[in-house]
Amino acid sequence: MKILADRMLRLGFAASVFALAGMGWLSYRTTTNLIATGKQVSHSREVMTVLEAGAVLLTDAESAQRGYLLTGDEQFLKDCQAAQSQVGGWIRNLRQLVADNPDQQQRLNRLEPQVLQRLAVLNSRIKLREDQGLPATVHGVTSEEGRKLMNQVCQGILEMREAEDRLLRQREQFSETDARTGLLMILAGSALACAVGLVAVLVIRRDLAKRLRAEAALHEQRALLQAILDNIPAVVYIKDIDGRYLFANHRFAQVTGRSREDIQGKTVFDITSKELAAVAHQHHQRVLATQRPVELEETVMYPDGPHPHRAIKFPLRDATGKIYATAGVSTDITEHKKIERIHLQFRALFESLPGLYVVLKPDLTIVAVSDAYLKATMTGREQILGRGFFEVFPDNPDDPAATGVSNLRASLDRVLKNGASDTMAIQKYDVRRPDGIFEERFWSPVNSPVFDADRQIEYIIHRVEDVTDFIRQKRRPADDETSLHRRMEQMEAEVFHSSQAVEAANQQLRDANQELESFSYSVSHDLRAPLRHIDGFVKLLGKQAGEKLDERGHRYLTIIADSARQMGVLIDDLLVFSRMNRTELRRSKVALDPLVREAVDMAQLETNGRHIHWKVGRLPEVEVDEAMLRQVWMNLIGNAVKYSRPRDPAEIEIGCHADNGEFVLFVRDNGVGFDMQYVDKLFGVFQRLHRSDEFEGTGIGLANVRRIVSRHGGRTWAEGRVDGGATFFFSLPKTSTAPKGQHGTLETHPAGRGQ
Repeated sequence: MKILADRMLRLGFAASVFALAGMGWLSYRTTTNLIATGKQVSHSREVMTVLEAGAVLLTDAESAQRGYLLTGDEQFLKDCQAAQSQVGGWIRNLRQLVADNPDQQQRLNRLEPQVLQRLAVLNSRIKLREDQGLPATVHGVTSEEGRKLMNQVCQGILEMREAEDRLLRQREQFSETDARTGLLMILAGSALACAVGLVAVLVIRRDLAKRLRAEAALHEQRALLQAILDNIPAVVYIKDIDGRYLFANHRFAQVTGRSREDIQGKTVFDITSKELAAVAHQHHQRVLATQRPVELEETVMYPDGPHPHRAIKFPLRDATGKIYATAGVSTDITEHKKIERIHLQFRALFESLPGLYVVLKPDLTIVAVSDAYLKATMTGREQILGRGFFEVFPDNPDDPAATGVSNLRASLDRVLKNGASDTMAIQKYDVRRPDGIFEERFWSPVNSPVFDADRQIEYIIHRVEDVTDFIRQKRRPADDETSLHRRMEQMEAEVFHSSQAVEAANQQLRDANQELESFSYSVSHDLRAPLRHIDGFVKLLGKQAGEKLDERGHRYLTIIADSARQMGVLIDDLLVFSRMNRTELRRSKVALDPLVREAVDMAQLETNGRHIHWKVGRLPEVEVDEAMLRQVWMNLIGNAVKYSRPRDPAEIEIGCHADNGEFVLFVRDNGVGFDMQYVDKLFGVFQRLHRSDEFEGTGIGLANVRRIVSRHGGRTWAEGRVDGGATFFFSLPKTSTAPKGQHGTLETHPAGRGQ
């Protein structure tokens, strides 16, 4: 650097010496002409700058107005009004600048009323939004009036700019002519040449000073970035193409029990076991091969043993787009895995209970069953889980007097209505053997509710005692009254002890459910603290470093911010999901047609430029919680819009039909679909069948749909095929009004400019 600076200094001195014989008086004349021409050029550029500022001002007003129309946020309204308040000053300033140009004055006289008329249209849309709300505004903004006015305004500004641009080119041509003449004079004038040499020397020194300051600033911003990465709770690292660590943050060093100096330059095979290293290296190779981010779960070896981590690994590219390294961000999910183990332990505890138990949802779907019940009914767990109770256990078709189904259904209805246990009389309820033959059985049933945190029934425990032997013994002649009496007392004692065991198990079930809810809520809240640190440090870096960050630093900053935002969205969705069972149901008669239309209108606001064909059938009136069911429609219709994005046109159908005492509603699309072998994953928490870089989302929406529908006593299911679309169904109990009439259609087309 110093050698280059010395060479440049010598060259500058030599250039000044070689031009000592200039002609000073010609330089003065040329300089005067250049100054005059330069003022004219500056004036034309100022006019063009003011014209561009006016276009930006009008665009800002229109954008803020659109934001207010879509969201109703008062800040957008204030921004729109602030932009409009500056329009008058802009026109006055422009009129002063073109006062010396009659042609531009005439163009401005035509432009000014068009601008004022466009502002009046914007304010009328705002008034419509304030008075009549979003649906009326959506209908209002389809008018072509705003777009035409905006096009006229843009055309007027363009005409003035083109006229000024022509004048600018003429003046610049004059300036170039004078400059060329002046250059010849400068080359011939020794005094001006010496000045040029001196300026060259000063410029070189200033450039060197700038480079030194830039190097110092780069060192400072790298230190700041290092401090941020070292204080976030996630593991962060960067590897080169060959898998050698280029960077590891403080958390990475803590997890591996090594210093960062010891990690840098080594591969994963040097710092962990061969088995775990081989898996991590495969992930590295997968990122390089696919050139896409990869989300996965992996095992990380801590000093105290292996810990599960959720990680995202992604490629890093240089300015030319070539991958030069991979990076990874991962977080410890040990607590999450503990929750999963609690679920498994709870299920194992329930299934091993000695009594005969079945756990039902409010829609009477079987969700859990004890081993003893499976043995007594000659069924298998996989055979009955997820199916309706009366679908699995129908009445004996050969017994016209069978009342088992009707009596049990009436008892379960009483539990749902009264929220209290219901003890039934001994029931004759035959059981179908594996060979299809029904075997006579007698049962003593008790049905008990299980409440959630809001005292809403979440499950029903159906407990029975098999009293078939007792009934058969009772039918026999009383040859030995003493033996019969003793047998009856024994059976009564067994029933009593079984009831006590069932009550204790029920209490364990309630306690475990409440503990699980509290634990999930606490973990979700505790995860917010490190996210606040990440967000705070990212903002600090952006505020303090600003323009000092190089391209790589900005890329790191973006990756950290995006990862923090994604985790924040996941936590928010998890909290919503955990609260769903605790939110009180506010049932009322609700017409579904307006809810669906509202969801469709909201979807259309987010699909500008897409062609979607909607087929919406007539929908019933049901007794539901309106806010919760609105969320169901928003999620299902939003999914249909999202996963039909590759289709042009997209086709989305919404309809309903009545079936066996309930309404079955559906949302069908012609999108990318899914593989039916994974259908059981669709409604689970954080379960996704598509990569996040293909379709955004967190995997909670459908889980919320299932929980909401279940709380209303309904069912959820789906059908689809890969690249062949999907249909999502949910059922609701019938109320008073069934859907009538034919389907209606509506179309959306690519949106034009303006409103």
